[in-house]
Amino acid sequence: MQLQSNNLAPDAWDVATVSDMCVDLVVSGNVRPEFHQVEQIVGDYSLELGGSANIFATQLAKLGARAGVLGYVGADMFGEFALQELDQIGVDTTRVKKLSSLKTGIGIHLAEKHDRAILTYPGSIDATQAEDLDETLLHFCRHWHLASYFLLRNLRSSWPQWIQKCREADPTTSLDTNWDPDKRWDGVAELLPYIDVFLPNEAEALSLTGETDVWQAARVLAAYGPLTVVKCGEKGAIAMKGNQTWQIKGSDCQDSALSIVDTTGAGDNFDAGFIRAWLLGYDIDFSLRLGHRCALSSLGSLGGIRGQLQQFIDPKTIDTVTEGR
Repeated sequence: MQLQSNNLAPDAWDVATVSDMCVDLVVSGNVRPEFHQVEQIVGDYSLELGGSANIFATQLAKLGARAGVLGYVGADMFGEFALQELDQIGVDTTRVKKLSSLKTGIGIHLAEKHDRAILTYPGSIDATQAEDLDETLLHFCRHWHLASYFLLRNLRSSWPQWIQKCREADPTTSLDTNWDPDKRWDGVAELLPYIDVFLPNEAEALSLTGETDVWQAARVLAAYGPLTVVKCGEKGAIAMKGNQTWQIKGSDCQDSALSIVDTTGAGDNFDAGFIRAWLLGYDIDFSLRLGHRCALSSLGSLGGIRGQLQQFIDPKTIDTVTEGR
């Protein structure tokens, strides 16, 4: 699969996505709160650009892709911060609107070494409406990524028709549902036959299928038709398409010097690395390796963006590059 030389404008996007626009306040250290007015001292905090789609788009931009987001921010300091961060990194925000009646979303991340808890105020995260899905976008991008399926509630009924329009108009598609706060996991199976690449993590794959084995869960999801890539954290990732399977083990490209600070956004950075390589025509093995490398790079810093890989890596040198941390 390679990017097609169609009639897109020179300033067209390689990848478009609806932003679950928010900022993240990431707190690390002694982060398990105690009520009854108990005050605790934590190790560190950081205010970061948040949102799965934003993390995905910023890593894509650093890998050389032209990425654009659409959505909303509030007319507040968090909205200004989010736009400034996206613009500085090189993500096109011309289709992001500002509303004075809206608060920019915020996620409060309580980060431990291998896990995190998140408190989310939705605000601008779910502000995009069906009418914001302008069909001219289908002729302005080569790939459409659907992030945060379960948080973008206003768009859930619109995605089946939109994905069908993508297939008719040419853009390829990918989907990362992220976690379902309601734990219902409905609506995804109807989309999968029309999605090119599906990118759940292990917990999401097991929850979507009801399986207890990740390989069996991947088989069930791949049977719907998409190239299914299941992210398994430190264990690596697996991919399936029809009767073909691929695997990258975490031990294949671990960095012994890596100190895990925060897991926020690791899966979204994996998505960006995988999709960038896949769209450029690289094989699944390298796409998995680049995705895994992007995920690893992000682990060394608070938030999902600070530690991102700073440039595309040639397949011959991917196991030796450590920049981005």
